[in-house]
Amino acid sequence: MILLDRVLLGITALLLAVLAGFLVSTVWGSAFLLDWLRSPNLVVDGSIAALILVLLAVYILVLVTRFERKKYIVYPRELGEVKISTACVESLIVEAAEKMPGLAQVRATFTDVVSPKVTVRVVVHPDHNLSRLSEDLQDSVRSYVEKTVGIVIQEVEVFVDGIKKADGDDMTQLDDLI
Repeated sequence: MILLDRVLLGITALLLAVLAGFLVSTVWGSAFLLDWLRSPNLVVDGSIAALILVLLAVYILVLVTRFERKKYIVYPRELGEVKISTACVESLIVEAAEKMPGLAQVRATFTDVVSPKVTVRVVVHPDHNLSRLSEDLQDSVRSYVEKTVGIVIQEVEVFVDGIKKADGDDMTQLDDLI
């Protein structure tokens, strides 16, 4: 939940508590709410209060209906389905790729669950054959995912986004490129 959601839900809770307090005080004999409802300022005050409540209600409805769809690889089994999130597969790919010599940074994105495709973005160390390194990375990712997850990757795209300088400073940060 983002900060805006928390703030607006907090405001809504506060307004509902105030309204509940007014209703309880009216039930116990206080005339404050009734006097406000009879006042000449009710048109302005009531319109503002109604507008705020309607906007908060619409926001809560949007919040309730909004959901993030995680992508899963689904295996139907005898006892039920097994679902492996694509984020899990991405982290496995990064872990496997980081063991390869020549790679400084690795970022993986798993796309299209139907015909699996992986995009790997890397920053490499200098003095490595980029073509050979890319091919080895593709083969490594394909075989590792097939071995650990049990799916065959249809395509592995490799993007070499930068070269790491020999003195330890990154010439190109992978986070800056994505």
